[in-house]
Amino acid sequence: MADTEPRKRRRPAKSCEQCRQRKVRCDRNVPCGPCTRARSSLGCSYRRDSRFSTPADHQASPIISHEPQRNARSYPLPSRMPEGSTGSLGETLHIEPRCGSKECVSSQLGSTIRDLQLRLQRLEERLTDTDIVRPPAPEPDIQQALRELCDKVQSLEQRLLLCTDSPQAPKGELSIAATPPRLHTSSRKMKLFGPTHYMHTMDKLQLVGSLETRGPQPLCPELKAELTAQTKELRLLRGSVKAAQSPRLNDPVPDLLSTIPTRSVCDELVQCYLRTFEGVYRIVHIPSFNKEYQQFWDQPLAAPTPFLMNLALILAIGTTFHPQRGKAGKEYDTQLIQTWIYAAQWWLTGPTEKDTFNLDGLQIFCLLLLARQMGSPGPSLYLSAGSLLQTATAMGLHRDSAYFPSLPPFQSEMRARLWATVLELTLQSSLDSASPITIPYFDTKPPSNFNDTDINPDIKPLPNPHPSTTHTDTSLQLLLNASFSLRAETIHLIHSPDRIPYQKALDLATKLRTTCHTITTFFQSNTTTTTSPFHKSHLLTTLNRYILHLHLPFAHAASTTPQYHYSRKLCLESALTIASFAPSSSTSIPIPLDDFPLLTLTARGPLRGPLNLDIICTLALELITQIEEAPAVPNTTTAPNPLTLLSSTIRAPILQTLENLALQSAHVLRMHGKSPALKRYIISEALVAQIRALEDGGGCGDVQGVVYEAVRGCLREGVGMLKGMEREGRNGDGDVGSLGMGMMVTPDSAGGAVGGSDEMGLGIGIGMDDLEGWDLASFLYAPGFVDLGGW
Repeated sequence: MADTEPRKRRRPAKSCEQCRQRKVRCDRNVPCGPCTRARSSLGCSYRRDSRFSTPADHQASPIISHEPQRNARSYPLPSRMPEGSTGSLGETLHIEPRCGSKECVSSQLGSTIRDLQLRLQRLEERLTDTDIVRPPAPEPDIQQALRELCDKVQSLEQRLLLCTDSPQAPKGELSIAATPPRLHTSSRKMKLFGPTHYMHTMDKLQLVGSLETRGPQPLCPELKAELTAQTKELRLLRGSVKAAQSPRLNDPVPDLLSTIPTRSVCDELVQCYLRTFEGVYRIVHIPSFNKEYQQFWDQPLAAPTPFLMNLALILAIGTTFHPQRGKAGKEYDTQLIQTWIYAAQWWLTGPTEKDTFNLDGLQIFCLLLLARQMGSPGPSLYLSAGSLLQTATAMGLHRDSAYFPSLPPFQSEMRARLWATVLELTLQSSLDSASPITIPYFDTKPPSNFNDTDINPDIKPLPNPHPSTTHTDTSLQLLLNASFSLRAETIHLIHSPDRIPYQKALDLATKLRTTCHTITTFFQSNTTTTTSPFHKSHLLTTLNRYILHLHLPFAHAASTTPQYHYSRKLCLESALTIASFAPSSSTSIPIPLDDFPLLTLTARGPLRGPLNLDIICTLALELITQIEEAPAVPNTTTAPNPLTLLSSTIRAPILQTLENLALQSAHVLRMHGKSPALKRYIISEALVAQIRALEDGGGCGDVQGVVYEAVRGCLREGVGMLKGMEREGRNGDGDVGSLGMGMMVTPDSAGGAVGGSDEMGLGIGIGMDDLEGWDLASFLYAPGFVDLGGW
């Protein structure tokens, strides 16, 4: 068979399809000039060149069409759009692949990204071209379009990255993409529909679409009106039936409005909260709260219940930082604070629980956890950060708002702030509990660096955030949130059931110390009115507690393993740093204190800071270890030994710090209106007495005698204080339980105390003589004596 000459292929057409059909000259622009000038609306589309693609690729790739659409200000769109797009800048990109292969999807995403990059380049050229005279009005539109395109390009790049970087399924094994999240949001309820929700199947049935008035077969208007009326009637009847079937429970605070103090008092307490915790835990939007606050005083009876709960908890927290706490009448009464806390708990978990499944309920939950740590009744195991995390996850706060385009911009930003607050409260709870951290997967971005005045509920597009170097109302939250992953890894290592690698602990401690230096530098360079010594003390206390608990196991083993001596040094530095923020008053008469010292004297749990027993015990252990390690030098001369002077000089500031913590623990016990917190007071006084006796060179018997006398004096003083508090309660209210005491104390024949009803956990059912024969270790850890929870 003779060789035939290869067939010549036709030169591919470079004109658009519309110009070829009309047989006009095409200028090959995108879109071209003839299609743009046409009277009727013509689509401008080009066929892909098939010379450099396989037939399969040619079948899989769509025809790229270009509609001459215009934006809101009638400016032509300067770019190509994917098939099916309307050309509007505000629409969400939706790509329907014509093949099911992963390579096809990646190819289409890459093509769309190149399209958008071309559009970005043209917009940037228009913005920087000085020869084009632009009217002043279109510039915001172009900038807004540029921002939207940047967001779309970033979203598509992330989707492409997930397609390429995700773990590949074994060759030949089928796989499917994860179900996209769906969010139901309204003013009363917010809920994330998980992959198991029936809504994902309902979308395939298209039942909702068949009832819409738009479409090829619209529903009769009369029938739609009848259905609407019947649905409304059904809802009203259902509500009345449910109300009749609901149990009749007694509201503990039936009239919360009557418990709110006068406006002058409320103004002071609200400012106390705003200047302290709100800067770190962004829970409320201050301008919106101030607007509702003013409306509340204009029309108190019309105030919605969520605002009343928010206000009551803010007042409860603000009372902690008021210098006249407990001494200015009803407005600062401890019992009133407990009333507000119980009212919020009832609203969250009572019959109205369903009405709390929104951002208002989440704000109240966060405030409630903080308020319970301000004093009595103390933290709760049932209203815990774990429950808060589960609630926030069910509301979809762990998924980025970019997945839910229908969310208003203001609500998206508030969701990001609240999610950061939920994570922070969860970290604190996990550090102080025996349970490891249980934070689920989340992709929510950190909050933007905005002032509260930059955003409002009516804002449509969010403005550009301030640079990270600019101090705003959100800077403190961002500063703490930047170390979240580091602290989460630290907690995971602390709670690890396996052996803890020392090098890993050293690396984490180094990064945590660097974070502490960053915080110190931040406060040195930002001396604005929105930052205060309270914020610095709170942040540094939070970070140093992670270093302390990470290296405490190694510090305990340093006596037998010298390689761990650095951990002992780290623990001492962290404990001294935290203890330096304690009050330093040397008298029992309280003097005006700053916000953070007031918090340490009032709060419970981790917010006690320097007055936590972990700080007290760490300092005491270091002092006892140094005394035991001091060289035994015989006293043969009258001149003091230099080694003895050196070691005692090193121990002096540590002992002085420990004595101050013991003194402040006694102040807490003597504070008016406080519940009897005896454990910290007795242990700190016993440790100080033991260290003083060891420094004086006393023997084992002498040290035990000194400790027993210290304990005896503490118990006797505690009995006297509790008797006085009991008398005050009976004279004031006629019911000692109303003050939260819940116990009766009577002296025994030996001058000790016999515990009666011990609701607060004092539980001392022995006399003074029963302490004979106990050493300090037995005193601290004896079953049935110290292991009573609220001692």
